[in-house]
Amino acid sequence: MHMEPFLWLIAAVGFLALEASTFNMTSIWFAIGAAAALISCLFTGSFRVQAVVFTAVSVLCLLAFRPLAARLRKKHTATNGDRNLGREATVLTTVTADAPGRVRLDGVDWNACCITPGDTLAPGDRCRVTEIHSTLLMVEPVLTESPKG
Repeated sequence: MHMEPFLWLIAAVGFLALEASTFNMTSIWFAIGAAAALISCLFTGSFRVQAVVFTAVSVLCLLAFRPLAARLRKKHTATNGDRNLGREATVLTTVTADAPGRVRLDGVDWNACCITPGDTLAPGDRCRVTEIHSTLLMVEPVLTESPKG
């Protein structure tokens, strides 16, 4: 009994499982190549021919369809929250990198953390939004120059 069909079946299932865990649109093409090699077992008992079929089909699928899959992949969609990047907010409660506090931006209160460890913002301080993680603003202090005297 030949073991090649089982090898190609295990390879196809393995590549499908890998693709399901990564969604990278790379392993799927090797699963298709393994399936083609499995089908070639019906026509030839030569493992070398099956390996060539696997390699050729995998590479052709990878070259032909990966660019298409990359274009179809969902791109980042700007949200209303993205408008707040770079804007200034007023600190309501103490904000550090370790413990979130509250800031007010355009009349809306947000949870906020300092982006830089060691920074502490006190109530009334101004801060700038650098990142947004869901409903958490990552902020940095707004440096103000003191008058020279």
